[in-house]
Amino acid sequence: MPIGLAQDPASGRRLGETYQIAYAPTLSALKVATDQLKAASSSSLTEVINPTKDLPSTEIEGALVANYFKPERIKRLDHQTATPTAVLDALKGRSHWHFSTHGTFSWGDARRSGLFMKGHEVLTVGTLLEAQGLGRPRLVVLSACETGLYDIIRNPDEFMGLPGTFMGLGAAGVLASLWPVDDRATALLIAKFYELHRGHGLTPAAALQRAQAWLGQATRAELVAYVQRAAAKNPEQALTFAGLQSSLEKRAAGFDVLAERLARKAVGGAGKPLGQTRTDQTKSQLDASSSKEKPFAHPYFWAGFIHTGL
Repeated sequence: MPIGLAQDPASGRRLGETYQIAYAPTLSALKVATDQLKAASSSSLTEVINPTKDLPSTEIEGALVANYFKPERIKRLDHQTATPTAVLDALKGRSHWHFSTHGTFSWGDARRSGLFMKGHEVLTVGTLLEAQGLGRPRLVVLSACETGLYDIIRNPDEFMGLPGTFMGLGAAGVLASLWPVDDRATALLIAKFYELHRGHGLTPAAALQRAQAWLGQATRAELVAYVQRAAAKNPEQALTFAGLQSSLEKRAAGFDVLAERLARKAVGGAGKPLGQTRTDQTKSQLDASSSKEKPFAHPYFWAGFIHTGL
């Protein structure tokens, strides 16, 4: 469970509402991250977007993330190009690495944990640890399921998982998730995170705190308006944005019940996560009276993302 969800028993206020929270795999990794931030580097992006071709909201996420980088400084890989080998090559020398895909964590062998690429090949922790010359990115964003988990059974004193791996490679910070995440909510959260981090200059920890608070408090009408503004800036993704807007305008039947079930399953640690994740879309029915509802108020939709490093 993320420590930010801890609540004051008297006021009910969560720790994450008061403090900007970041994690560190080791003190030595934190020292490397500090040194990395002192070294000036130009901004550039490698983004791996929907390589398995079954997460429609990641296309929106990728378009919005790219808005904060110069076009000539962006490398994008997708379901046609994102093989593990091609991705490793594309990461070299880039300041920001962004992955919007499925993720998996192996409790049996943390080195087999990783990110799904083209054809459902997995870019594993083991492969990353063996890679050479990737460079030291300012930030790695793992917009996928269970990318923030680490082995607490066989290596209780070490963060053997994706965040620790990327920091071991030289990343100053890593944004990752602790449980299966919802496709739509994640796209909105990450888009807002980049707006605050890259657009307004907030640190990743501060940007994440603000983005999580925004998503949890946003009404359905506010989210629709946000998508409409984003769509106006990205006409090439008009159909994808229209699909997201339509899904936000509809009230999901049994949505709150589903959220509770997913939350219990995701953070309870028992059994296989429900559904296909980053996660399946829910079937919806139109309800014009639901514009003031907060569809992503439940912590399941936003609290699973944590920032490791600086």
